[in-house]
Amino acid sequence: MHLKNTVLLFFILCLGTTVSAQKYLSTNNAEVSKTLGESTFTSNKTFYENIEEAPDFTILAKILKNGPSRKELESQEMVTIFAISDEAFLNLSKKTRDSILGNPRIINSVVKYMAVPGRVDSHTLKSEIAKKGGTIHLKTLEGETLGVRETNGLLQLVDPENRTATIIAEDFYHKNGYFHIIDGLIFPASEE
Repeated sequence: MHLKNTVLLFFILCLGTTVSAQKYLSTNNAEVSKTLGESTFTSNKTFYENIEEAPDFTILAKILKNGPSRKELESQEMVTIFAISDEAFLNLSKKTRDSILGNPRIINSVVKYMAVPGRVDSHTLKSEIAKKGGTIHLKTLEGETLGVRETNGLLQLVDPENRTATIIAEDFYHKNGYFHIIDGLIFPASEE
């Protein structure tokens, strides 16, 4: 009887090890690509690698190139980023834009506010908004809460001062998550 239990225990341990090792067996994931205008974004590149040569993200790429927020985004196991387009920056007055871009603390805070842990696609956002009856709140890498609501079929981000940014293109992959493109700038409460 003792030998039978020992063999059974050995079998269970071997099976458990084999099953858990399967998760790490294949590192060759199928590449997922999506094109926007002149740019093709792919799941085999980091977020920064995807936007560094994209003509719609020259300002954000410059912010991330040597900034600490790039390392933080890339260190996340999974992260969803709301990518600020050049158009969003250019819609600000020159004085406001220069003030924001000239202050590394503020711009890094804004970038971390536009990122949430996990892979959150547009379908998930819309489903959760419908379940919650209008607005959901996501915890950001900045440690603050970011509101998301649906207005006239479009997803909008909402900051504590009720400023909004609309998601104008959604569900792009990067190496460790998704990104959605937004048309405006919103700010965490600590940067108001």
